[in-house]
Amino acid sequence: MTDLQVQEPVVSENGQSHRDVASTAPATTAPPARAATRASPPRTTWSGRSVIRLIELAAIGVLGFLTLDFVFRATGALNVGFAGLTFTVGSFLASPFVGIFKTTPASQGNLLVWTDILAIGVYAAAALVLSFAAAKVAGSLVRKPA
Repeated sequence: MTDLQVQEPVVSENGQSHRDVASTAPATTAPPARAATRASPPRTTWSGRSVIRLIELAAIGVLGFLTLDFVFRATGALNVGFAGLTFTVGSFLASPFVGIFKTTPASQGNLLVWTDILAIGVYAAAALVLSFAAAKVAGSLVRKPA
C-alpha cells in the first residue's frame, strides 16, 4: 500500500501557478540533523609515543653493539678501529653477566662469548617491558579528563 500525496496549487511571487503533483513515494520525514562536531580526546603534554621511540632506539644501539661484539669475537677480528670500539662497548654492556656462562674457544683462537648472547636477551626483554610500561602510562594519561 502506498501513500498518495497531493500538493495544493501554489502561486509563486512571479505569478506562475503550480499544478497538483501526485507522488507515489511513501511519506517520510527527514531525519534530524546531527551535530557535525566531535569531541576530541584531551591532549597531554607528555607523549608516550616519543618515549617508546627513545626506548626502541636505545635498544637497537645496545643490541647492535652486543651482536657485533659476539660476531667480531667469533670471527677473530682484531682489536683496532671500529672493532676495538665494539669490543669496548660490548664488554661494558655485558659486564653485569660475566661469569654466568663460560666463554668457549672456537676455531683458531676465536672466542664464543656467550655472555653477549645472555646480555642481548636480558636487554631485549627489558626494552619490551619498558615499552609496554610507557604505552600503558601514556594510555592512562590520554583517558584522564582534562
